[in-house]
Amino acid sequence: MSHKMVLDNHNLTEIPMNILTPTIENLSIRQNALTTLPDALYDLTQLRVLSVGDNHITDISPKIGMLKALTHLFIDTNPLTTIPQAIGDLIHLHTLDIAHCALTDLPPSLQNLTQLVFLYASDNRLTTCPDWIGALSNLRYLGMTDNALHELPASIGDLANLIELRLYKNKLTHLPDSIGRLTRLRELHLHDNPLVMLPDTIGELAELRILDLRNNALTAIPEIIGDLKNLLYLDLRGNRLNQLPASIVNLPNLQKLDLRWNQFDHTTAEMDMLQARGCLVYI
Repeated sequence: MSHKMVLDNHNLTEIPMNILTPTIENLSIRQNALTTLPDALYDLTQLRVLSVGDNHITDISPKIGMLKALTHLFIDTNPLTTIPQAIGDLIHLHTLDIAHCALTDLPPSLQNLTQLVFLYASDNRLTTCPDWIGALSNLRYLGMTDNALHELPASIGDLANLIELRLYKNKLTHLPDSIGRLTRLRELHLHDNPLVMLPDTIGELAELRILDLRNNALTAIPEIIGDLKNLLYLDLRGNRLNQLPASIVNLPNLQKLDLRWNQFDHTTAEMDMLQARGCLVYI
């Protein structure tokens, strides 16, 4: 049976040394007042889950790379401006949470985490999505919201197992054509960007269920949108649209279409057809 220790929200300023026993596998000390992690922590060779989020930690030692058994690492919600390259040595990581910090870039060594399934990197100070992101071939969830990303690398299309992609509240004006290679993607969240257009390859996202494009700068939606046969929810609020592509009526599973705060002054034939067959259309 695994050895688990949970000391969340105990107003701790340091980790009690007596709990750092060799057999511990799961350690959670969230929502405390930690500023550093003790060197003794890095001797816990059986540790699989480490959660030290929501503290006041300003630096992670390169010794973190010694925790070879780690599968889940949560260092989110700390005032970190960098993370060490040594995290790339944790090749068994399944989940990495580095969200809500103050990171300006991600170390290239993270591309070694080829078993990673969940990567949370939202609410940092990232200005680029690195080219190596496509190396994370097992990634199913990628969250890089609330940053300052200006563009996505073509390698984003190499994430063949990605199911959910969250990139809202960035500075994206375009998407790469390679986005269409994400053929397992079910949710694409892009609200609150300055997107001016969508690539035609968006129509290749055959498994897409949710497409959130609210609060962008779109003046048109490509006809290829009608190829998204599994789409359930399309959010186009707060754009600059005054017409819809005729193909939108070809979305057999569309349940909700939100068009509020665009430039429509009356309902269109497409809207009427969607509503007649039971789709909820907001205008």
